[in-house]
Amino acid sequence: MWDVAALDALTETVVRRILIEGDSARRIAIEMAADLALQAPHLPALALTLPFTLAAAAIDEMLGSGLQARAAAQDAWRVAALIGADALALRMEGADGIADLVARWRLGDEMFGP
Repeated sequence: MWDVAALDALTETVVRRILIEGDSARRIAIEMAADLALQAPHLPALALTLPFTLAAAAIDEMLGSGLQARAAAQDAWRVAALIGADALALRMEGADGIADLVARWRLGDEMFGP
């Protein structure tokens, strides 16, 4: 499930949705996490940071210092960091699957909750 092709596809999705469709990284993360929780519930929650980190780095590298590119990259970096913090908190509680992360968010997380 989580091979290079899948990671590339998720990274492309993040780039496309942030830059072309104008979605927030937050919205993308919530939807992506929910989909992954159904497809691979035991995937480590921290894995969700990868497409956002790779997308932010690609945007920085390819598009440089343009205003839209900078804002998109910063949004992706910020969301990756927040996901990482939530994944660490989950791990400290003895859970670390993507399904656990989604459940935590649905309980009322400030950033990713309902």
